[in-house]
Amino acid sequence: MAGITDFKIYVPPYRLNGELISSVWGRGNKRASRPIMSFDEDTNTMAVESILRDSTWGEIDVDALYYASTSFPYTEKSNASIVAEATDLKSDIFTAEFSGSLRSSTTALKSATESIKAGTIKSAAVVASESRPSFPGSPDELSLCDCSATLFIGEGEKVIAEIENFYSWSEDFVDRWRLPGETSISSGDAKFIQDYGYIRQTVSTVEGLLKKTGATPEDIAHVVFYSPDLRTSRAINKKLGFPESSYLQSPTVERIGDAGTVMPFISLIETLKKAKPGEYIIVTGHGSGGDAILLRATEHILNFAFENDLEKALQKQIPLENYGKVLNNFGVTFEDEIKPFTSPSILWKENRANMRLLAGKCKVCSEIQYPRQQVCNGCGTRDKWNEVKLPRRGKIFTFVHDYLPPSPDGYITMATADMEGGGRFYAQLTECKKESVKIGMEVELTFRMLHKGDGFYNYFWKFRPL
Repeated sequence: MAGITDFKIYVPPYRLNGELISSVWGRGNKRASRPIMSFDEDTNTMAVESILRDSTWGEIDVDALYYASTSFPYTEKSNASIVAEATDLKSDIFTAEFSGSLRSSTTALKSATESIKAGTIKSAAVVASESRPSFPGSPDELSLCDCSATLFIGEGEKVIAEIENFYSWSEDFVDRWRLPGETSISSGDAKFIQDYGYIRQTVSTVEGLLKKTGATPEDIAHVVFYSPDLRTSRAINKKLGFPESSYLQSPTVERIGDAGTVMPFISLIETLKKAKPGEYIIVTGHGSGGDAILLRATEHILNFAFENDLEKALQKQIPLENYGKVLNNFGVTFEDEIKPFTSPSILWKENRANMRLLAGKCKVCSEIQYPRQQVCNGCGTRDKWNEVKLPRRGKIFTFVHDYLPPSPDGYITMATADMEGGGRFYAQLTECKKESVKIGMEVELTFRMLHKGDGFYNYFWKFRPL
């Protein structure tokens, strides 16, 4: 029995509000709001966040990582390997990436499940992460959502929703697209796309699954699907013809916006919270055809400790105060740019320390040192170390505000923290105003993009307040 054993959601705390957009462009829904990632985030860092959410080091043990997005930072180079390293997954893991369509996430879920059923792997993390680009001042600026979600797939008694069947079909359909190098999404006639794209294709996908499995609408308790806006979502509800109780009372698109490939996962997670043992769920992915997946909630769902991840994210909001920060997030800057040189060979050499946060623990005095040097700071012993994982949380020992490097805030806060269990770590502080920084403040490490050196991305860890 292969199915979902756990899940995680990450929604960035920053919010782009309609009032700010209206004050700049003189148009837009003033009541609208959508999550937007920070200038030091991308889909890779958000994928790491959703996998590690509320987890401690070493808790995640999977055989494969399936990664879906239409907005990968790298178009040629493995993004999944970055995520696997930062989440400290085992080195002999299988990784795969799915892109080019908004149904990449459901396709990845189908592939992971079939691999488990075939016995190729025993468990997998299927992560979808999205930050689709929009042109400043366009309608997409307030509708597209930055976020990530992970489904953990496995077998046995931990399965809370068994994945029973799939149906997929393909049709070349031009609705929304983005060519290489373009910084915004293009689209055709809105009414035609809604009627013959989103509505017709979603209905055909669900009907195809029902026909394949022999199920009837009465057999299905819950239905979730992708929709770019609330009006289209309601139109699909009506066309499908299921009872109103089958749909989410507050659709994902209404709560956070158009989450792209992540939407089927978040909608499914919200549905699982109210599903009862034995109830059937259909989740669909849309894009030049569609995927439909039939799940059945198991008796183990009663004992699952559900966390209100989405509700917590919606409560923790940091409104962006000026449009300049929005442009920085979009990569539109008009200030001098520092272009640091980065050595790929040194990055490879320091990979275990930089990505997996592996420190040294002295074999003589047990002093934890990061980064590990030849000589122990505690006892002076040379080259006698055990490799240990640096703790993720700590308290600030000292800090300084640096106003020289370019930053959207005009300064960068550098902090040294005493980590839980030993060791000190020196890093930037993010998601925190300088007025609130103080000695003894509790912080945790978060994976972020440090800079773009020599034409490629440089990732490292930063502190953020707990």
